[in-house]
Amino acid sequence: MNDALDRREEAGRRDRLDGPGRLDQVVFRWDGNQGRSHSGMAAVAHSCSAERAESLRRELGPLLWVPGPGPSPRMSSVRVPSRTGGTVLLQRWPTLDRGGRPSTACHAVFGDADTLTPLRCLGLGGSAWSDRAVAETATGGLPTLDGSRLRATAAERLRTMVQELPTVKKPLMVVTAEWLRDPSRRLSLLAEEHELPGWPRLNTAPLLYLGLLSVFGDWFGTEWSYATYDTVDTHPVRLTCVPRWTSQAADARSLARIRLRLPAPAEGDVEMAAAKELVEYVLDRPGMPPGVPHLTGELLSGARLPRQERRDALRRMLNNRHVPAPAPALAPEPEDRYERENRENGEDRYGRGNPEPRYEPEYQGQPREEFREEPRDDHHHEERHQQELRRLHDELLVHQGVDTAQSARLAARLQDLRDSQLLPLLRSEGLPWASRDLVLVELAHPDRLRSRDRAIEHALCTEVLRHNLYFRPARPEPGSPSGAEMRERAAGLFSWAVAPLVRDPHHAPDLRPLFNIFLKDGRDTDMEWLRRVLVTPPGGRAPDLPPELWQQVVTGLLAHHVSVPVPASAPAPARAQAPVPPAAAPARAPTTPPVPLPASYASVSSAAPPPRPAPMPTARPAAPPPKTAQPAPTGQDGDSQPQGLLYQDWFVPTFAGIVGAAVIGILLMILLN
Repeated sequence: MNDALDRREEAGRRDRLDGPGRLDQVVFRWDGNQGRSHSGMAAVAHSCSAERAESLRRELGPLLWVPGPGPSPRMSSVRVPSRTGGTVLLQRWPTLDRGGRPSTACHAVFGDADTLTPLRCLGLGGSAWSDRAVAETATGGLPTLDGSRLRATAAERLRTMVQELPTVKKPLMVVTAEWLRDPSRRLSLLAEEHELPGWPRLNTAPLLYLGLLSVFGDWFGTEWSYATYDTVDTHPVRLTCVPRWTSQAADARSLARIRLRLPAPAEGDVEMAAAKELVEYVLDRPGMPPGVPHLTGELLSGARLPRQERRDALRRMLNNRHVPAPAPALAPEPEDRYERENRENGEDRYGRGNPEPRYEPEYQGQPREEFREEPRDDHHHEERHQQELRRLHDELLVHQGVDTAQSARLAARLQDLRDSQLLPLLRSEGLPWASRDLVLVELAHPDRLRSRDRAIEHALCTEVLRHNLYFRPARPEPGSPSGAEMRERAAGLFSWAVAPLVRDPHHAPDLRPLFNIFLKDGRDTDMEWLRRVLVTPPGGRAPDLPPELWQQVVTGLLAHHVSVPVPASAPAPARAQAPVPPAAAPARAPTTPPVPLPASYASVSSAAPPPRPAPMPTARPAAPPPKTAQPAPTGQDGDSQPQGLLYQDWFVPTFAGIVGAAVIGILLMILLN
């Protein structure tokens, strides 16, 4: 054991003496449980120690395979930084396990980040360094890989890829604009035919990633990580390309799902205008080092700026008629850019040496059209503005909430509209819940609430009340939020759109039916909504309901609780605990209500004195008379006791029976005589 450790330490010393040119490789396959404490993907062949290979397996986890490859599985590359330092490049090959089931054979190479730069890794996709047969069959020990040969291979393939960049121009602009809107988000790109060139026959995602690297370089300040193809977008990588979206990560705030379709031109879309500028600059200069010069100066730290400040900086960049002064040129380098990557010194983390000047003299002096966000007040502009509103309305009608990139674009366009333009959009017939939420979120912005016109406030309040706060839509839509989430949204909507106007009598006809719905239904979700609105409202400020509405709420809640069956308590013992003083006895009426009399007594009852006071609410007509449980009566109570016989249930039939028997007996005696 010690000899093996000594050999590994000696090999490590040789690696350090050889420099960063040596790279270790590991093959992972689904190997069942072969004498290990775990089952599944295993390091079946490796050039490093078994312990290091096992540590790498635990670190990479689900990245080692493509779950559910589907009817057309394809190879894919993954680049991620290692937690122990350096970089890991995976080449995943679709294969079958020993049981004939679809599986993945994963070939990994890992080394220092200066060797496996993002640029080189994009040039090392597919069979550039890996072989499917090796990944499917290799076992035991493997040799190390020569870094210089991989650098040469990557340089050769990158030259070809750069020439093909114009084929992905449109999706490149879409993704660039999305990252300019929010540089912190991970992106899930939907591969669709006619949107991703070559799909599904070819996967041009590596070309798209190369274009993004050429635009942004190290602007984000974070390590590049990506998967050129996967069936899920739950892995923590910056870029993923998937053939379809699932519901697994749909609600992840750090993930933006992007359709690669170029949207219709929208006035005021600063990020898209900037993306077109940056992409055209890259395509006009094939082979330039990663990172465009536009993202320097004021925008050097733009990835960490608040969104509005970043938009303002992009707008100033677009409005600048002359490109900024060129960056200081470094010493000229006669050799080819990709050949320079073979040198071990003078390279940055992207594998570039001394870059050429970023600006050509002929480009600097050319004036460019000014980017205008503010419209001109003329008839032509008004027509364009109306066309833009109609186009936005049409896009909102077909918007799907799962498309987070489209949601971000629509939200940015809604920011430029006035309240008077947002309200008609909210009233649109057939507006999906995702689009309606975008409009409501914009209407709820604090700046709009502070400056909103009074007439718009009342119109908005009326609109949301007539739709019952959109709490329970008439036609539930696929993918709509859960009941609990809809309840929270309805409570929040009530707090800012309705609560400030609850005292206005004009809204009473709409407020009463709203509360009546929640009170009459009596569901737990409805009661929870009342609690969120009245007891723990958003912001902690309870609504100032008018007295009539409070009365309606309390009456409804009492009715709701009274309707719940509860065990009935005997009234007589309760009254026996507190006997009535004798002085009050003459004025008292019997506490037991009379039972309804038969029809034969109707005439007697009609001639009776005026009705007695109403009985106690707790008394039940069908219950036995409680007087039988009281002490012996005295005074007038004793005189009234015989009168109570007329009201006993047994008196009438018994008396009738006695009279009938007497009559029959008399008739029999007459007949016998």
